[in-house]
Amino acid sequence: MNIKPASIIAILIISGLIIAAESFATYKFIEDDPRFCKTCHLMEHAWNKWNQSPHKGISCHQCHVASVQDNMRLLVTYFTLRPVKISDKVHVNIPNKRCEECHFTKSEKWPYVAETAGHKLHLEKARANCIDCHGGRIHKFLPEKTECMKCHPDSGMKVKQMDFHCTNCHNFLANVNKSGENILPHQQDCRRCHTNKTIILALPEGAHATSDCSNCHHPHETAEPLPCETCHTPPPKPIHEYHKDKACTSCHVPHKQIGVRAICESCHTDRTNHYPYIKCTLCHK
Repeated sequence: MNIKPASIIAILIISGLIIAAESFATYKFIEDDPRFCKTCHLMEHAWNKWNQSPHKGISCHQCHVASVQDNMRLLVTYFTLRPVKISDKVHVNIPNKRCEECHFTKSEKWPYVAETAGHKLHLEKARANCIDCHGGRIHKFLPEKTECMKCHPDSGMKVKQMDFHCTNCHNFLANVNKSGENILPHQQDCRRCHTNKTIILALPEGAHATSDCSNCHHPHETAEPLPCETCHTPPPKPIHEYHKDKACTSCHVPHKQIGVRAICESCHTDRTNHYPYIKCTLCHK
């Protein structure tokens, strides 16, 4: 049977096109399709977590950008070491610039964090990597308290009732243009929870009204407020001399809406009818 040269050429061209199409499809599957990652048994858990995360619409390859060298390293590692879990040896690390491509641009889809106090402080001054905080648990991107403790191991909470996430007090997402890069809690941050602590000291009236709570409260160091003597030396006045055996807070009652007269009468019960319509401190100084 004689086959015409034209037919051979046509068959070769068609075969070449089929091979090229299949090769391109295979290449696209390997380089762009998250399902390829799932074909490795090590990645099944990671793939399932990714599939449930806000990043579901982004392919693995957009974040885990692997070079030819990375791919060869992963391939050799997989076949020689036969790893049973994901580690740095079988993982492509994500540089900050990958995260910044979405989170440093003002997009309606992704949170913009470039001008938030916590990110400014940690990325620019502490030179942290995004995955240091957001990569502790595979594809579960909101950091837990344990992520903070890796770098801040001495910041355990001494007040049991405050054993919650660090960002409850340290406003990580505060606008840096309004509050600066300092993420230490201020009075307004504390009052989000402590709504009944509007009075700092009942006596003298208005004392410490504009002070930060951290002047007295150091919950990472002690469960109790710092003693008043940390900052104050009692002034040499008769009223302080007469009450030197009392704790400062017996008279300078913290966080309580109570009048001067009621404070004095709590001890001086025999003086309830002693000029009852004036403040005791008008005469007793």
